[in-house]
Parts: sequence; C-alpha cells; structure tokens
Amino acid sequence: MFLRRDQLSLRHRLRNWVWPRIGWGRTITYYWHRMQRIPGKSSSIAAGFACGMAASMSPAVGTHALVGLGLAYVVRGSLVASVIGTLAINPWTAPPVWFSTYYTGAFILGWEEYGHAGAADFVEIFVGLTEAVVQLDVGLFITKVTPIFWPMLVGSLPVAIVVGFASYFVLEPILRKIQARRIRRWASRAAEVERLKRDLPQ
Repeated sequence: MFLRRDQLSLRHRLRNWVWPRIGWGRTITYYWHRMQRIPGKSSSIAAGFACGMAASMSPAVGTHALVGLGLAYVVRGSLVASVIGTLAINPWTAPPVWFSTYYTGAFILGWEEYGHAGAADFVEIFVGLTEAVVQLDVGLFITKVTPIFWPMLVGSLPVAIVVGFASYFVLEPILRKIQARRIRRWASRAAEVERLKRDLPQ
C-alpha cells in the first residue's frame, strides 16, 4: 500500500523526511484520505492510529512501526492505521515530544538527578546511540546514552497513554461520521440506480 515502484536513494529519503517533496500540507492531506479509505470499523481504525501515535512517543527511534503494529494487533486495531500513526514523529514534532518525555521521566525518577538536560544533550544522546550501535559498544551506550535515554523511556509511557487515548477519542467520532455519510451516499446512489432501472421501458 505504501511501497513505491521506483525506490528512492537514502539522500532523497532523508530529504523527504525533513521536508516532503509535495509539502507537509499535501502530505498530511494524502495520509488523511488514505486513512479514511481503510476498510473496517471506525473504532478499529482509530485504535490502530492511536497505537501508532502511542508507539511514536518512545525514544527508541526505528522501532515505532514494529511496536505500533504489535499494539494494534493486541487491541485488534487496524494495522495500516497504526503505521500512519507512527508518522506523527518527524523532525518538526520530535523535539517537543522528546523534551516532554524526558522531563516527565525526570519528574518520575527524581528531578534533582535528571532534570537538567538541554538541547545539546539530546543531540549527544543520538550521536552516542549511533556510535554505540555501529561499534557494538555497551560501555559507550551506558555512559553517553543511558543518562538521557532512561528518563525518556520512563516518561514516554505516561505520555504515550495520554496521547493514545486522546487520539482515539478525538478520531473515532470523526471517522464514524465520515463512514455514516459515505454509507448514506452509497445507499442514495443505489436507490437512484434502482429507480432508473424501474423507469426503463421493458
């Protein structure tokens, strides 16, 4: 459903991630129309999207789609909608999400110890995370990543719960109305077709 015939290079993918070729407005509109066309009940679609949104609150970048799919499977939500939900995280929305999860986690774990990170610390954590993964260096991960990553991970849980439930309860009635309007339109068209058939000369 989301695959391209001509695969983009890594450079083009990164550029589109920062700023899509068609612009953010048209991109959001495109995925919104895609989600409206997903088969299933409004509750299932909204639940899948909420799972994707909740998963995207995690600081474990790269695992959002898998976690979102897993959550959607458990709650019997739409798997396609969960993938769309994970797209909520991009270079423009990630900073406020990361800061909110970090300071929520710092509040839970102990403000005196953790409540001091700034923007530079978040840059360092992802640089350190990349280096640790590439070099398979556990010590580097513990020293550079854990002090920021751990509060973010802890804080992402309550933030994910709030975002997930809020997404569901906002989206579900909207989708329900859209589906009801579509059903009425289809019924009207079917009735019109039947009327035309009856009016045709035998």
